[in-house]
Amino acid sequence: MATLSAPSLSWRRTLGTAALGVSLTLSTLWGIWATRSLLALEKRQVVTVQLSRIMGDFVEAEARSGRPPEQTRGEVEAYLQAVQASVERLGRDGRTVLVAEAVVAGGVPDMTDTVRADVARRMGDLARAAR
Repeated sequence: MATLSAPSLSWRRTLGTAALGVSLTLSTLWGIWATRSLLALEKRQVVTVQLSRIMGDFVEAEARSGRPPEQTRGEVEAYLQAVQASVERLGRDGRTVLVAEAVVAGGVPDMTDTVRADVARRMGDLARAAR
């Protein structure tokens, strides 16, 4: 039967203590990260945007413009890109953006006018850049 010597027992005890210390440190760090993540989610604001109204108004204006189809196609593409960029900016600013047509319950702030103004600004910037 083999007997363990004093240095071998001491080594195992030190290794076990170190593993426990590392485990506690990692658990604490994970707890801090999880708490911060949950608090960040709690601060997010849910908003709606009426994309069908924005797009409908644009399509109606384009239909009355009398532009050739090639130019209209380019305008529509630029407009879609501007709408997408504007909605993405809302998301980067800490908001969760829902399409208003898919929201059943009220009480959610509507950012349609904000998106419309931002898209108009972006389209104006594109028009100035094209000149």
